[in-house]
Amino acid sequence: MIKFNWKRTEPEDFIVKEIAEHEISENGKHFLYLLVKRNLTTKELARKLNFSYAGMKDKISISSQFITFETFKGDFLKKTLKKDSWFILKFIGRKSKKLKVGQLKGNRFAINLKNLEISEKSWFINYYDIQRLKRNKDKGKELLRKLIGSPEKKLKWIENFYIDSYLSFLWNKSLETYLKEKTEGYFIAEAEEEFFIPENIDISKLPKFWTILGYKKKLLESELYYSTVLQKEGFSLNEFLSLLKHLKIKGDYRMTYINVKELKKIGNHIFFYLPKGAYATMFLKHLQKQ
Repeated sequence: MIKFNWKRTEPEDFIVKEIAEHEISENGKHFLYLLVKRNLTTKELARKLNFSYAGMKDKISISSQFITFETFKGDFLKKTLKKDSWFILKFIGRKSKKLKVGQLKGNRFAINLKNLEISEKSWFINYYDIQRLKRNKDKGKELLRKLIGSPEKKLKWIENFYIDSYLSFLWNKSLETYLKEKTEGYFIAEAEEEFFIPENIDISKLPKFWTILGYKKKLLESELYYSTVLQKEGFSLNEFLSLLKHLKIKGDYRMTYINVKELKKIGNHIFFYLPKGAYATMFLKHLQKQ
């Protein structure tokens, strides 16, 4: 077991730019802006300003992303909220529909490696990272236990969020179980979460996608591994899938591994592009030398 040694200490250590294409409509009822922010989460700023967005961006970062408002906010606005946090809004044009989560292609990153010693690697296993898991997965598991046998009900946003976090944990663990069976590797740990990093593996021979549990998606190669993990978690696979059907959770497929694009290192900084849903910090975990 090794400890993840990279830690951002200021927003300038982690710069992210959202990549997306949006159609502009002169008569659109929604107003598209570019948002640049420092030391603020997308969610907290969205609550304050009431905008829609395509992707969540970390707090301790300088990030740029597209957002939509229902009213015009001017051509340009810059505002400091606290001593170390600010945001800028630049008007892009009108859109016929507001932005929804997932309407982006990916993100470009510029990260200060600091003292992190890295290996030469251009791929990583597409695990969900601690931003998704910490404190949330246990709440999701507890909520699902309470919902077994309950009357049908519409889940609140926060309930869906907790359940999604637990399903992300199960995705990680089922894939980890599969990988440990196929190859040797080591664990890297951060904030009480552990991630299995495979060694000497031809990733092109891995399944391209791994199922996120839900009643509408085929399990394919993941079935045995989900069954094993769920048994340790105190569920049977059939019971769990029945519960997800009761809650109308359809499931999905997630890329098993990511081939990193536009990768380059200049001095103490690393630059790269990832598709939506992939975690830059997970790539750093794979890069860290043992």
